[in-house]
Amino acid sequence: MLPFKKNEKYASIAFYAFLTITASAAVFLCILNFKSVTETLGTIFSALSPFTYGFVVAYLGNPIMCFYERTILSFKKAKRNMRVLRRTLSLTLTMLTGIAVIAVILYAIIPQTMESFEDLGSQMNIYIKNVQNFADELVQKHSGTILGEHHDTLASLLAEYDISLNIKDIFTQYYTLIQSGANYLISYGGALVGEVKNFVIGVILAIYFLYSKEKLCAQVKKILSALFKRRTYLNTIRLARFTHETFGGFIVGKLLDSFIIGLLALLVLWLLNIPYYPLLSVIIGVSNLVPFFGPIVGCIICCLLILIVSPTDFLWALIIILIIQQIDGNILEPRILGNSIGISSLWVIVAITVAGGLFGFTGMVLGVPMTAVLYVLFKQFVENRLRHKNAPVHTEFYKTDPPRSDGLDPGIVFIDRDTPVPELTLEDDIPDPPPAQKQPRTGVLKKLIAKNEKKLFGRKHKK
Repeated sequence: MLPFKKNEKYASIAFYAFLTITASAAVFLCILNFKSVTETLGTIFSALSPFTYGFVVAYLGNPIMCFYERTILSFKKAKRNMRVLRRTLSLTLTMLTGIAVIAVILYAIIPQTMESFEDLGSQMNIYIKNVQNFADELVQKHSGTILGEHHDTLASLLAEYDISLNIKDIFTQYYTLIQSGANYLISYGGALVGEVKNFVIGVILAIYFLYSKEKLCAQVKKILSALFKRRTYLNTIRLARFTHETFGGFIVGKLLDSFIIGLLALLVLWLLNIPYYPLLSVIIGVSNLVPFFGPIVGCIICCLLILIVSPTDFLWALIIILIIQQIDGNILEPRILGNSIGISSLWVIVAITVAGGLFGFTGMVLGVPMTAVLYVLFKQFVENRLRHKNAPVHTEFYKTDPPRSDGLDPGIVFIDRDTPVPELTLEDDIPDPPPAQKQPRTGVLKKLIAKNEKKLFGRKHKK
């Protein structure tokens, strides 16, 4: 009997082949039983929802707690370490702040908003008649001057040009669309009521997360250090820090910015006695959460509502909303978020469109920071590949590459393998020009995060 000889090469091939076949079979079975897999995943996510709520609440409350710890409860003249007392008091103030914000939303904004919406529906016929009378008056006064033919009503003017328009049908359909959206939100909110138990458990977990955040971060890093090599461990921590700075600064800053804008709109519209100011302020605040498109859509919806309710206040409402948005875009948002998140306006539009189509409103809000993180990772991947190829890295070089006079026959579209092609080197690189404007401000929240980075993630490694 011949002795068995172990072959490491064929053993590795067999092992990876087994893993490939197993993974392919698992994917195929998941596709065949897609409904069962989604139900199982839904059950798992539902069981883990308290931890999700806890993490979200802790993540949103962490900047507030850091503000209380570093600013109000610093105890600089204390003779002994007051860490436990400072953490306890700051955590208590953070929870009270969250309760106060929720109370204001539940007992002040939401009832007023629902009352405004119900009143808008009950008075819709009157508003439609007022709009129609307003349009008829404009046609009666100015049709002879502008068109040379006098008309008494808008309907007669449009009939002269074979145009059919029923204002009542248009506004009725418009209100029906708004009502269906509101009913969807109400039904969605009713489904959220069933998550109250998980949310309460999540708040309790958030309190523990916030109180022991340094220890939890250290334990996670300890596990990662034990599982991965040093390079992988460092790359994971650096990616987590970068993602935290991008998402944390954007999400928390956007929530704070939208809350301030909503309150400012509520105050100004109330002082000027604009109809349905609670509903309009909620629309302005919620729409401000979506970058780029959100303020535009919010302004259009508010102006259409004002046009239906009180056409005489339409111009004032439009001017007020535009002024508030200018204050937000030029004063508040730069100070809270910084002037830029690191990607151009084109990628912001792409992120909102794609993420919104895939994940709805949540995707519109989170798509921008997610795209910013992926953009930086892909950029570093491309630049590392170019460095390994000893090729130019900066974008400025590729604006004129390849030159039209490259020494090759211009009549040949594809270069064959026998024709020598000049290779690029790093000496050919052209650095990108420095930015013409000043560096964007970091933003208050990003400064707070950077200030507390040592406390959150441990000591920085010395170079």
